[in-house]
Amino acid sequence: MATDDPSKPTKDNVPARRMRWWPIAAALAVGGALQFAATIFFGENRPYRDWACVFVIWPLTVFLLLLWWIFWSRLPWRTRGVGLLIIAVIAGSSLGAFRFDEFDGAMIPRFSPRWLPSKQDQAAEFFKSNSTNNASTTSDDLANESLVPTEGDWPAFRGPNRDDVVIGESLRTDWDASPPKQLWKHPIGSGWGAFAVIGRRAWTLEQRGENELCVCYDIQTGHELWTHADAARFSSPQGGVGPCSTPTVHDGKVFTQGATGILNCLDAATGLRVWTRNTLEDASSPNLEWGQCGSPLIVDDLVIVNPGNNDEASRRNHSSVIAYRHETGEKAWAVQGRQGSYSSPHIATLRGEVLREFRSESQVLIFDGLGIVALRPETGEPLWSFTWVNTPQVNSAQPLVIDENLVLIGSGYGKGSVLLGFLAAVDETGGRHLGVVERWQSAQFKLKFNSAVRRGEYVFGLDEGMLTCLSLMSGKRSWKQGRYGYGQLLLIEDKLLILSEEGDIVLVPATPETPRELARFHAIDGKTWNHPVLSRGRLLVRNSDEAACFDLR
Repeated sequence: MATDDPSKPTKDNVPARRMRWWPIAAALAVGGALQFAATIFFGENRPYRDWACVFVIWPLTVFLLLLWWIFWSRLPWRTRGVGLLIIAVIAGSSLGAFRFDEFDGAMIPRFSPRWLPSKQDQAAEFFKSNSTNNASTTSDDLANESLVPTEGDWPAFRGPNRDDVVIGESLRTDWDASPPKQLWKHPIGSGWGAFAVIGRRAWTLEQRGENELCVCYDIQTGHELWTHADAARFSSPQGGVGPCSTPTVHDGKVFTQGATGILNCLDAATGLRVWTRNTLEDASSPNLEWGQCGSPLIVDDLVIVNPGNNDEASRRNHSSVIAYRHETGEKAWAVQGRQGSYSSPHIATLRGEVLREFRSESQVLIFDGLGIVALRPETGEPLWSFTWVNTPQVNSAQPLVIDENLVLIGSGYGKGSVLLGFLAAVDETGGRHLGVVERWQSAQFKLKFNSAVRRGEYVFGLDEGMLTCLSLMSGKRSWKQGRYGYGQLLLIEDKLLILSEEGDIVLVPATPETPRELARFHAIDGKTWNHPVLSRGRLLVRNSDEAACFDLR
């Protein structure tokens, strides 16, 4: 009778061959060598390194082990067949039990159990059961509330100055003894933008089914006040579903740019459309891989957007940055020749001596796939530019204006950050022009799509998911600690409020000395890339699954 024990003789009295072990060591050695090579080759470029491991190195190692099991193990064929059957059952059960949800900020896939309803199903059920009559949810006090921003409001992306710095607010840190009070929490339509807030009204963009919506909420209750819908849907395998930008509220109107390029001007109180344009059609450009993510910028009577021109062959002949009259939607000016990306237009006031010489104090900063360019707000005339390109031509973090002479830009994919200054340069003909000079570069401050904040002589940001402090004087890293993923942060007095990728709220001192966490609580579930908002002590957070409001006073 045959035996599966390789140490016992067969019925013909011929010893069975022993299991061959060296191919296992060889497969693991190949995998280890490739992982080491990926670490060396990609270096600080964590997304590419992780992708190489998850989608190339690990699958190749498993494939080699399967080859060993089937062809080189010397095990009886019955044993090999049973092993393959077990592997197939485990793999099939896993695929049947779990569904793919999304990629995280490092582009690693996430899964959830199939026996639980999906977040989209939960949201759809919530919207169906909580559909409300707008008039019935609007109190007289709210209806009469002013739409003019005052101190404490958050009328645009990253706040009134678009810098994630909270003015006039104080935070207590005894959250363990007295946790922040949850005012409300509920499902929300998919999207990666944040809220704009004036008084009790909060506006955000959501994807619900085949419609892209601007939704106005009562910040006290979480109830919908109104919605405006466009028949548009955006989805990408890596970026997910829904719009990425944040509304801008100005002069009683809400300005929104959706993922497919629809630019709306809406009445802020009612949601009625005033005018609309399609920025991609105006730019004669195809969309970006992850959609239009820029939040509209209001400068005087203009609303400025950066759809980019994403067809290299026609880039020089079509619009890239466009300014519209905010009252009518009429095009005021356009700039050609720029590659689109995912940052928002940014207004800067730079008053250095050299900048005053060239009459370029007020500037619109556009950080796109080619680098950064400064434009004169009235005309779109280019003032200066600096090339800053990474492999995928993705620049997403916001420029950080340090003072009247300095601007910091940074990006991910192994690129890092650079501090820019200005000088008066002389060309070949002896003419003077505004020049840009690097003060320093650092590969230790990689702002993938997580914008930085400044306090004093230091900047703080998430370097590929890890909280990092960098000296502005030298560009040297002071410390790096704490894995918060690809979340976002605010600066409040001398503290950083971090909304982590896992939905946690964390307080950390904004100090050049290595800090410790002051407080933490879990706010929302799901992958969270969205910026938090703090307005009059009320913290608004959201992701693509749910939104919540907490009282931090």
